[in-house]
Amino acid sequence: MRQILRDSAVAIAAAVLIAIGTAGPAIGASDVPPSPGASPTAEPLPEASPHPGTPITEDPPTEEPPTDPPSTEVPATDGPSATEPAVPPSEPAQEQTEAPQISSAAPEETSQFVVPLATSTIAPFGPGVHRLAGTDRFETSVAISQRFSPNVPVLYVATGLDFPDALTAAAAAAHLGGPLLLTRDDMLPDVVRAEITRLMPERIVVAGGEAAIGADVFSELAAMTPSIRRVGGFDRYETGELLVLDAFGSAGEAFVATGRDFPDALAASAAAGSLGAPVLLVDGALPSVRPATILTLDALGVRAVRIAGGVLAVNPSIEQLLKSDGFSIIRHQGADRYLTAAAINASVFSPGSSSTAFIATGGQFADGLAGASLAGGLKAPLYISRTECTPRPVLMAIADLNPSARVILGGTSAVSEAVAQGVECEYWVKPASGRITDVFGPRDPICTPGGCTQSFHRGVDIGTGCGAPIYAASDGRVSSAGPLGTYGNFVKIAHGGGIDTGYAHIRDGGILVGYGQIVGAGQQIAWSGATGAATGCHLHFEVYQNGTQIDPIPFMAAQGVILG
Repeated sequence: MRQILRDSAVAIAAAVLIAIGTAGPAIGASDVPPSPGASPTAEPLPEASPHPGTPITEDPPTEEPPTDPPSTEVPATDGPSATEPAVPPSEPAQEQTEAPQISSAAPEETSQFVVPLATSTIAPFGPGVHRLAGTDRFETSVAISQRFSPNVPVLYVATGLDFPDALTAAAAAAHLGGPLLLTRDDMLPDVVRAEITRLMPERIVVAGGEAAIGADVFSELAAMTPSIRRVGGFDRYETGELLVLDAFGSAGEAFVATGRDFPDALAASAAAGSLGAPVLLVDGALPSVRPATILTLDALGVRAVRIAGGVLAVNPSIEQLLKSDGFSIIRHQGADRYLTAAAINASVFSPGSSSTAFIATGGQFADGLAGASLAGGLKAPLYISRTECTPRPVLMAIADLNPSARVILGGTSAVSEAVAQGVECEYWVKPASGRITDVFGPRDPICTPGGCTQSFHRGVDIGTGCGAPIYAASDGRVSSAGPLGTYGNFVKIAHGGGIDTGYAHIRDGGILVGYGQIVGAGQQIAWSGATGAATGCHLHFEVYQNGTQIDPIPFMAAQGVILG
């Protein structure tokens, strides 16, 4: 049955894509020259199961913390902000309603895959911090595109008013060695027109139907290139599938991300571009994917699927469905959108594998769209940050990569100068709920079957009860996770600046994090218990300063957190 589906997918894809063709003669096979930059060393994916229903997978963490809610955005304006607000992602104004479109100026091509005659290079970044920005999202996309020399083999053009089409197009552009530019639906901005003239693209791919990019804009673009093609479907999901089939002849792996919001897919697009892999969007809130999504994966020969985001972003039923169809699965997730992007990048890029790291705002999508195609072309990761500061886990992840260049995407209203300077966001939260049952200081030793405590209590006890959630008090990296004498099951987190926190008496099987894992403030790390020298279920919470335990109550109060 699977072979029948695969054969059907290939036949359908070929029929749809070849039926109309594109301007200019067919040039040959689909072996597009690789983009500049050293190949990243990707985390090896699990082998696909030889029998559907029994794939080898990497198990996701036991608990999935909630991700940030989708940002609420309004239509773009011509204001001075480098990244203006945009339309709500739930039901975009330009969602396709017309029939699928694979259209072009002249029906002469006989193959959808071509080796472009045009050649182009991407200017690398020297050491230091660089910023690519304009007065609005369209100028910013041009500033990013200007890293490409003229005679690009392909140029992708997508609407700048919503994110779905461009997310898939960014990985496709990186795969084929070209940039991505943004436009309005009814008018090609002057700055974008001038940049297309400079780029002299061998061909242009317009991502989305006429509701996303109007016929007038398409006609204007057609006059600026020997070959042009519109790729659009009924909605964002079909458009993504058609874009992938149009750009990729085959792929061993693919990313899958929710089409309801942009952050997870943004980082995935850059990582996918670096790997030469496609990105497919799914409705992550549903328990299944479109049959056409499976057909697309089969048509490309995909065997391994990377899911971008946790179970609140992409339903676990989707993961199970893909597993049952024989795909091997790895899920990249974090406590929020920032840690999810860091997790995606950590899986694809090993320390020292890229000399450049890109940083875009995680609050709005526009600047990161064009930036993802450039990052993918340079085989570099794209991280997302808050506007006012960089979350500590993101800085940790970038430090692990150790790039010589950091590239900020967008103006200071999108990504502040503090982010460019590496200023970290520092957040502290209560590690558990409950009253304080013992404080820091001298006390009589307590002896239990698990051992005897010392005569000095080096933390504070919080009466959580049994099986209560325990949270990371702040962002950091897990430096210990496992049994530790009278502490019982114990987790320790390094927060930087000589500050560490410890969490003791966790129930058996209740540790939810591992050594070396980056965690966010408020991320659940364990379940409370009574292991070790404990007379009842509680959390023993410690704070270390330069390796020495200090009283947690005044320290946490100084961070704005009252324990108990």
